[in-house]
Amino acid sequence: MPATADLRTLRQRRERAQDWINYASWTAMGTAALGSLVILAFIIEDPTITTSVTPVLSTLFAKGLIGYKLRERSQWAAWGLMVTYFAAIATSLLVFSIWSGIVGKVVIGLVYVRGWLGTMDYVELNKQIAALSANADTTFTA
Repeated sequence: MPATADLRTLRQRRERAQDWINYASWTAMGTAALGSLVILAFIIEDPTITTSVTPVLSTLFAKGLIGYKLRERSQWAAWGLMVTYFAAIATSLLVFSIWSGIVGKVVIGLVYVRGWLGTMDYVELNKQIAALSANADTTFTA
């Protein structure tokens, strides 16, 4: 019976990892969409800033695509999300000011980090669950 308890714990941990992956995915897609709308509003207001905000817009577009791919629990997408997160911060610091939305960026970064860690845990937890399930099946059939 202890294998079942361990199996249940591992499955719960896998569900929590999946939840954080989903949170990170939706956060990436949502921030990409909302950020793009804000940038486009700035461009409509002052078309002369188009060249200076284009790098920010491109990182937001990449973040949206990667957020969509993250739903598949892809570790590559998780790494890409972290890279685009830091690239978005760097480009927004260059284009805007250092204090523009720093609290929001930190909160979003925490969700991204949890999602990134969730993708790393998810693969390992699947392996552990498969091993325990195989052991449980052989004990019940013997």
